[in-house]
Amino acid sequence: MSVDSASPKALLHAAYRMLAAPEGEADPQRAVEMVRAACAQGSTEAWRYNATFAALGIGQPQSVETAFASLGRAAALGDEAAAAQLKILAPSGNFDAAAWFAPSPTIQYCDSPRLYTVEGFLGKAACDWFIRAARPRLEPVRIKTPDGGPVIHPTRNNSGAGFSPLARDLVVQMTRLRMAAALGLPVACQEDTNVLHYGPGQEYKRHYDFITPGEEHGFADELRLVGQRVVTLLVYLNDDYEGGETEFPRLNWRYKGKAGDALIFWNLSAAGEREPFSLHGGLPVISGEKWLLSQWVRQRPTPLR
Repeated sequence: MSVDSASPKALLHAAYRMLAAPEGEADPQRAVEMVRAACAQGSTEAWRYNATFAALGIGQPQSVETAFASLGRAAALGDEAAAAQLKILAPSGNFDAAAWFAPSPTIQYCDSPRLYTVEGFLGKAACDWFIRAARPRLEPVRIKTPDGGPVIHPTRNNSGAGFSPLARDLVVQMTRLRMAAALGLPVACQEDTNVLHYGPGQEYKRHYDFITPGEEHGFADELRLVGQRVVTLLVYLNDDYEGGETEFPRLNWRYKGKAGDALIFWNLSAAGEREPFSLHGGLPVISGEKWLLSQWVRQRPTPLR
């Protein structure tokens, strides 16, 4: 494709395909070239793409400054979503990277599994942004099974919405980077970021986030590619509901964070062994709506899509 004659839509589509190509076929540098060609044509979507690429270091050195400059360009061209994201991330006009990436004060509750809470991990404006972004896209949550594709399963009856690792949303990307910094694990190892919604009576019954021994055969290809789920990070996006605590029955412990608080638990030990006491569930909501940001992290980088 000639970058000189293609439309911004065609350029961005081609760039996405180059990044989502099978392992060994992706071409991040060429993708960046196409995105920048679309930026030169005044595409605000391209500038938001460029912000994501710069924030994550895709096809170029990672640069938060370049990411915010790109988002600012999109906002200056009239992109309302870009302007709203800037207001959330840099309300004073300047993004405070030192504060955003400062080590999070944690409280540890258990050694096996390693279990922590973090007060105020995300601010209210960011929490509200995730809720607004997810609400119109909610659909019943499906579970991957070892003998087939994702299915609606009696284990859970809530809804949710996912955000791709390539989401053109700097609130999403900066949150993913903040989580990576807090966990000390590469952002590239994160799965899709999910916002989960629970109404009255909805729950996620007791389960493990790691792939159990009985499931290994069905998930063999996945395990070879990205490995196990090492750790889970949950952010409570609101707190105006009753019930809905996160329960660890083998620890006799429950937790319900305030809006913006995070819960971190490691599904694997430091030695890489499954943690049997990480069994957990989301108890039924009694009244109101529960909104939760959920992030799983793998042992190895996950494919871009």
